[in-house]
Amino acid sequence: MKDRILVVANRLPVAIQVTERSFHFQPSPGGLASALSALNDSYELQWIGWPGEVDLSMIQPEIISSELKKEYNATAVFLTRRQLNRYYFGFSNRVLWPVLHYLPTHIDYDEKDYRVYREVNRVFADRIVQELREGRTDDIVWVHDYQLMLVPSMVREQIPEARIGFFLHTPFPSSEMFRALPYREELLKGLLGANLIGFQTHSGLRHFRSSLLHILGIDSEINRIEREDHSVQIGAFPISVDPKKIDASMSEPDFEEDLRIVRQIKKGRKMILSVDRLDYTKGIPERLSAYKKFLERNPEKAAEVVLVQVAVPSRTKIPDYRHLKDQVEVIVMDIVETHETLPDSPIQFMYRSLPFRRLAAFYQEADVALVTPYFDGMNLVAKEYVSVKKDHGVLILSELAGAASELGEAIIINPWNRDQISDALETALELGQDECTRRMSAMYERVCRNNVHYWSRSFLDDLIRSAEEFADRRSPVTMLTVARRQQLKEEFAASKERLLLLDYDGTLAELQTLPLAAAPDQELRDIMERLVALPDTSVAIVTGRKRQEIQDWMGRYPVIISAEHGLWIRMVDGDWDRQIPDSQEIEWLQAVEDIFEQFNLKTPGSFTEKKEAALAWHYRLSDPTFGKWQARELVMHLKNVLSGARLDVLDGKAVVEVRVQGVHKGNIIPYLQMQGKSFDFYLAAGDDTTDEHLFQAIPEGGWTIKIGAGYTHAHHRLNGVRDFRSLLKFICEFNP
Repeated sequence: MKDRILVVANRLPVAIQVTERSFHFQPSPGGLASALSALNDSYELQWIGWPGEVDLSMIQPEIISSELKKEYNATAVFLTRRQLNRYYFGFSNRVLWPVLHYLPTHIDYDEKDYRVYREVNRVFADRIVQELREGRTDDIVWVHDYQLMLVPSMVREQIPEARIGFFLHTPFPSSEMFRALPYREELLKGLLGANLIGFQTHSGLRHFRSSLLHILGIDSEINRIEREDHSVQIGAFPISVDPKKIDASMSEPDFEEDLRIVRQIKKGRKMILSVDRLDYTKGIPERLSAYKKFLERNPEKAAEVVLVQVAVPSRTKIPDYRHLKDQVEVIVMDIVETHETLPDSPIQFMYRSLPFRRLAAFYQEADVALVTPYFDGMNLVAKEYVSVKKDHGVLILSELAGAASELGEAIIINPWNRDQISDALETALELGQDECTRRMSAMYERVCRNNVHYWSRSFLDDLIRSAEEFADRRSPVTMLTVARRQQLKEEFAASKERLLLLDYDGTLAELQTLPLAAAPDQELRDIMERLVALPDTSVAIVTGRKRQEIQDWMGRYPVIISAEHGLWIRMVDGDWDRQIPDSQEIEWLQAVEDIFEQFNLKTPGSFTEKKEAALAWHYRLSDPTFGKWQARELVMHLKNVLSGARLDVLDGKAVVEVRVQGVHKGNIIPYLQMQGKSFDFYLAAGDDTTDEHLFQAIPEGGWTIKIGAGYTHAHHRLNGVRDFRSLLKFICEFNP
């Protein structure tokens, strides 16, 4: 039995056509099915997607679903007209599409559109979960493109062990551009549900990592992000074409007829070919204006060349696309009228979709391919042209197309520079045959080697490897499952003296940009009231905060408080007890403060927090990338300057702290023992490296919980503050 891959895309590879009495299916435009065809030998491919608009009053969806399953092994996700308009034509193509392509002036945002985008992503996720549970939960899920960015995390919420891949076919923009998106945090978190996120180019990967850091504060390795319950691999997987399939289409008997039709258009002239969807990302107006300039500079060429612009209709319901068509037609008509005295126009504008065999005939006859998108994830037209021409012809290619990173022998241009495009046309039309052969042969060899089947197999291999490697290397730390929570509660109920040791920031309260903004909210106050009311239960707040701050917030409750990482400890209704002698000099404070001040001057947004026996340098308000870089430099500098001193340098979450050696959160355990306290149940929770001493100090058999990601000595893990508060509420349900 073959392993199964659930291929999830906005559209199925077939579309339904409904008549009054029947319906039938026909292949949809787009090559994803062909791109994955090589996997059919080793895997069972099951498709999940939208089958096209269907009037469900004319035909029952169960009948359509049954036929799709039988004929194409496909599962239909039916969308209402409202969902289609707001999810697809709305948020996907009026917000996401322009931002991903660096064209924010085309954004048309409506809050309702995003709500429906989330709603439809949930519909897709629920369908995936249903298929996994009806089959095998170890099936592979491969989600495609920007319309479904929330799906990976939605699936993982329901099936944590799922193997999920996501591939983005568009560019991924710089973090500055991505921040223009509303709900950008939720979109990034949606993607992080995957085991593998694939991009077309390394620049997309780099921008994604930068967005994680600037928007979510998540640092990453160059190809990996560690999450609480899984590892996310990231990589560049440039999609490609199938040269053998292209050759096969050109060997069909009717191909000669296609060539004859194309030659009637060419009429013995040199042909420049452009093929695009009529989309504002493709740079068509600039390209046509550049061609007009080329003809003005070289008037004798008007009778010797012809530009054939094939523009495939696209998203005609969106006003920007209708406006683009009008704009393009004005430029075309201007060129036609300027050269109306010639027997044949130097431009042919074809506003329609062409079957691939006819397109291959145009590629075969084209002396130059002019591919100049403003921004493009890859652009397969360039690779198709290379595959057809093999060792002749010239490719002019935008430097902002993903294909430019692979097809460096093309004439590379800036798509916004009309003069450069015009110059490139002059060069291309005069290029000698030997030079054409040298350039095209090198590109053809590369396209054959890195073909579309290599793309699909390499992505899938990395996805499987990523999931397996995480399973092999994951530590004994396990997520605190429902069963384990129940066990914890039972042990809590069976014990006689209980101690809860709770970190504050990042554990009881969310981390805040400004430390004083983390004051207890109403939910936390309610939780604390319930905790301290539990019989035979001691609660200790173990924090790095200054003693006065934490006393102002938590002093109203009968709790033990350990402040400044254990420098000060206060029993319930007791006085503060300093854990290092007052006589111990801390003359190092001024020297470290001077160093911190130097870094404050160099790092906008950073500031120093003074404690009684420690100093903290905060950079949560700084640019994340620069702040992280400065923090690493500061840590290295401090370790050199303070070498030999009895001091610890701690690199925490957006903070670098220097404190007296030997003062740490774990000291509260021996301190309580010295106070004559003994317990038969321990629970310690924290989110930072400073909590590791506490975890290590907990007696064997105690419960230690790491909040969030990262290496830890704790035995269990929870995702965040919300989950931990939920656990505390669960514990408070204890009924003696």
